[in-house]
Amino acid sequence: MRSARPLCAAGAAVVLVGASGCVTTQQRNTRAKLRATRLLASRGPLIVTRRNLDVRVDGLALLSGAGGTAIVVRLANVSGGTLTDLPISVGIVAGGRRTYLNRRAGLEYFQRHVAAIRGRGRVTWVFTTRRPIGARGRPFALVGAPAVPPVSHAGTLPGLVASALATPAATRPGLVRVRVRNPTQVPQYGLVVYALARSGGRYVAAGRATVADLGTNSAATVDLKLVGSPRREPVELEVLPTIFQ
Repeated sequence: MRSARPLCAAGAAVVLVGASGCVTTQQRNTRAKLRATRLLASRGPLIVTRRNLDVRVDGLALLSGAGGTAIVVRLANVSGGTLTDLPISVGIVAGGRRTYLNRRAGLEYFQRHVAAIRGRGRVTWVFTTRRPIGARGRPFALVGAPAVPPVSHAGTLPGLVASALATPAATRPGLVRVRVRNPTQVPQYGLVVYALARSGGRYVAAGRATVADLGTNSAATVDLKLVGSPRREPVELEVLPTIFQ
């Protein structure tokens, strides 16, 4: 089998990565296939029925407000390996009845999947919907095993950096402006940024936004609208890589 070679030789097609560098044809094909697989998966319904024993749910919060409803899920990878493209179902249990909030077809892929958790690592994942739920019932989350064959795999994860920028809070309450930087040679597609606020150790507001494309050695700014009761608490940010090699 012929090995993939970087397209960097003189006279060959060159694929630029950020300011410099190149990618192989194999890398380009792998990334394109991953994006296509995720797009296809988002077109159908998804319900997780069996728990992934490698993932522990460490915390849950149900938030509601004028912007709709958010469920915050704190997850821990109890295995030593990196886990990627994990299906997750979330919803509300009320009166002995379980209502799934992210089961329907057509939802954004990462509204129903956790992009990545490094080995022995922890992440916070957020689902948002404009559907009003109120305070009735209690939230649940069930993380399943990756698809077979797996959609993706990763050894190490690209290190992304997110920072909150100043916003005119007086005129746009609940708005968080985030600067996301990708200092790596791995481009990111459909990158989800999560913002959270806590008061007294409890989550009081959360939101999410998607950066469609974030190239290598580049940055992007995105606005998030928090659901819940944002006050003056400092904002915590979580950004999980979606492309791993």
